[in-house]
Amino acid sequence: MLVDSARYFIPDSTLSRIREEAPYLSRCSDNKTAVNIRPREYAIRYPYMQINRSNMVSWLIFDLDHNNPWIWQDKDLPSPNIVVTNRENGHSHLFYAIPPVCTSENARSKPIRYMKAVYEAMASKLGADPSYSGPVAKTPGHPWWITSELHNTVFELGELADYLDLEIKPLWSKGPDYEGNSHSRHCLLFEDLRFYAYSIVTREKREGSFFSFVRLLEAKAFEFNNFKNRGFEQNLTVAQVKATVKSVSRWTWDRYTGSSRCNRGVMKLDKSLSVAERQKLSALRTHERRIQATKQKILSAYRYLSRNSIPITFTALSERSGVTRQTISKYKDFIESLSKNEANKTSEGVSVTHNRDSVKYGTHQITALCNVYLFSSELTGLISIVSVHKNKKPPD
Repeated sequence: MLVDSARYFIPDSTLSRIREEAPYLSRCSDNKTAVNIRPREYAIRYPYMQINRSNMVSWLIFDLDHNNPWIWQDKDLPSPNIVVTNRENGHSHLFYAIPPVCTSENARSKPIRYMKAVYEAMASKLGADPSYSGPVAKTPGHPWWITSELHNTVFELGELADYLDLEIKPLWSKGPDYEGNSHSRHCLLFEDLRFYAYSIVTREKREGSFFSFVRLLEAKAFEFNNFKNRGFEQNLTVAQVKATVKSVSRWTWDRYTGSSRCNRGVMKLDKSLSVAERQKLSALRTHERRIQATKQKILSAYRYLSRNSIPITFTALSERSGVTRQTISKYKDFIESLSKNEANKTSEGVSVTHNRDSVKYGTHQITALCNVYLFSSELTGLISIVSVHKNKKPPD
């Protein structure tokens, strides 16, 4: 089955953002392995493709293993940009567009930690697979799936957070669990290393860097790797130790805060408000933000058509702005107000074309040039009078 790839080149559409934000060379395939690597213009033709880049997240994608793709409505969450549903079993992927968040090793940890907290909270409410991490997903628009494009709003993370109650479980609140992990060298090293990481990460963020943090953890990990002395047959290999260091360092650097609470959201809503009240206020803000974005698109399209003397119709506005004609019709009053403003600007313009019908108003019109001339004449006369009186001799 062939995909209608032309839909990916419609300006300002959700599918165009999928194409633009995908890696230039994307993984893709006819199955979830996505072993092929193709330019993104070709990858969109496959039912599975890599959506996010390896070091950048532009889409929060939720893998629903149940057959209720509209669960976000039941949970009072904002509508996703795209819903991609399997025709056979009803399982879906929900796509939420967000401003790109860099996830490379040189990236700031707070945005990454915040994004993960938002994702985990939303995944819990949506009943999504918590182990799904992408980057391969069902390709939106492919004929294998049922694709619903709902809107093209890009959600700020704080905007999504206002719908949620972000709680982070303080996994560092207790000491190492030696009893529960006494059978495993990997688990014992993980327990020892993570608590050492908690003790130095704040200092390294303030005075060092992520790379110095990793070096310290690596040195400590090899020190902890003394399992022969603990009754095991042998120590862990170098590769196994480094793998544990990599896991602990990235997680701790990104997520350890010393607190069990995360940022409350972009609206900074009162914590005393119930979740339902916060969701209602957030929904109103999202709706208003979407209206303003649509108006801005219509305004830009209107000005373009007017500037190029193109007849302003709903169809022309729709084609230029990328907003559907049905949505354009809902903004009829706004468009009429734009027309009135343009008419007022024209009537108040400096250059006016006179004809016989406008002559009768001539007696009431004095141009700015006439005013300057009259004022200059009066000023000249006043100067002459003053000069005469100044030169006139006083009487004897």
